[in-house]
This record gives sequence, C-alpha cells and structure tokens, in this order.
Amino acid sequence: MIRIFKIILLSLSIIGIFVALGFARKHQTSQVFDKENLAIKIDYVTENRFVDYDDVKNEITYLQVPGVKYFNHFNTLELEKKIINNPAIKDAQVYKTIDGKLNVTVKQRRPIVRIFTQNESYYIDEFGSLMPLSNKYTSRIMVVNGYLFEPFSKRYQFDFQSLEDTIASKTLLDDVYKLASYIDKSDFWSAQIEQVYVNKDFEFELIPKVGNHKIVLGGIDNLPIKFNKLMVFYKKGLPKTGWNEYSEINLKYKNQIVCTKIYN
Repeated sequence: MIRIFKIILLSLSIIGIFVALGFARKHQTSQVFDKENLAIKIDYVTENRFVDYDDVKNEITYLQVPGVKYFNHFNTLELEKKIINNPAIKDAQVYKTIDGKLNVTVKQRRPIVRIFTQNESYYIDEFGSLMPLSNKYTSRIMVVNGYLFEPFSKRYQFDFQSLEDTIASKTLLDDVYKLASYIDKSDFWSAQIEQVYVNKDFEFELIPKVGNHKIVLGGIDNLPIKFNKLMVFYKKGLPKTGWNEYSEINLKYKNQIVCTKIYN
C-alpha cells in the first residue's frame, strides 16, 4: 500500500510540473517584455570596461518585430550569437526562467598586449586572437611597437592556438604573443615590463617600469632561462650597483649577462 501511495504521489508531482510549465509557457506567450524582465551580468573580474549594461541591453531589446515586444519573441540561441558578434565579448549565455525573466551573462575578452604598427593599433587577447580597440575604454597593458608591419585585417579571424606550426613560425605576431603570454603569467614581470620594442633586426627589447636600462632579449627562444637570469641579476646584482647603473642589460648570450654601464 505504501509503495502504491509513493507511486501515485510521484505521478501527481510530475503532472504538477508539466501543468506548471504549461501555464508558464502560456503566460510567456502573452507577457509583454519590459526592462523589469531583463537581468544582465557582465564579468568585470579583469577590470576591463569594454562592454556596459546598455551595450548588451540594446542587442537584446532590438527586434525587427514592430510594435509591442512579447517575451516569446526572444530566441536565446540567436541572442547569444548576436551578442558574441561584439568583438569585445568572449562568451554570452542567455536563458529564460519560468517566472518570465530573461537572464544574460557576458564574459569580456581579456587583452594582454597592445600592438602599435606603423599605421594602426590593436590588441592581442589571452588566447592569441586579435582584438580591435574600443572607443569606450583603453586597457592599461604592456605595449609593443617598433618594426611591426602586420595589419589587423590580415589575420584578425585567426588565433595562435588554431594556426598550424608551419604558419605560426612565419609571423612575428605569434612571437609577440608567446612573449606577452609568458610575461602575463608572471605577477612580477607583468608589473615590471611596460613596453617591448622590436628593433630593425626583429629582436625584442624590453623596457621596464623601474630603472633607466633596456633589456635586450633577442628572440623568444629559452624564455624561462633568460628571465631566470634576469631575475637573479635583479636580486643579486642591481642591489649592489643600483637600478640606474646600466643603460643596457643583454640576455642574448648563453650562460651570461652582458651589461653596458652609463658613463656621465
């Protein structure tokens, strides 16, 4: 008898759920959409402000259906695709709730370096994709300039992860991304290095925030070894001589650091 009672109770619960869902769908069909039905959450963990509430709201509330907007007019999958078309947005999740709410969660892209070529400027994000500048916000990140000529339009649809090795090895931007990604993963180096200059030999020179010297890195080969050498020199060498003793610290040579002193 108890078992039969449990089965009946379970069946009534399932029926009740379907009835509630039916009422909810019927309610949404006739429900007029307004701003009270919209909840937008934007991920500001990285402190970037490329996207704000109004940007997302305008994408959501714009419909080609004239007149009154109803809740059932909104297709969540289409809205997600539309929002992600914003070049500053990495991901978007849109879903409806039974009580008639439209929830939107947006994640912004995170640039790790800003590129200055001879003619234009753009970002590279944490995944190696090119990202256009915004007229609303400028990210305070490391910059790269010098002998860079690759235009944004040439490869903005590609990213470092998806390129074949044979292609990736032929572009300087991929070396820039590898260097910027390495620096970005270190709290110390990301705080210390503010600029990278590409010289006429297409070698990298680092400009630190502290000290009057430049750091000649050369290529991106053996990055951990080069930065470890520099760290040891920072900890053991510069405290003895001072941060303004040298004009150049060269890491290109194996097993040694070559420094050029400043002579007054």
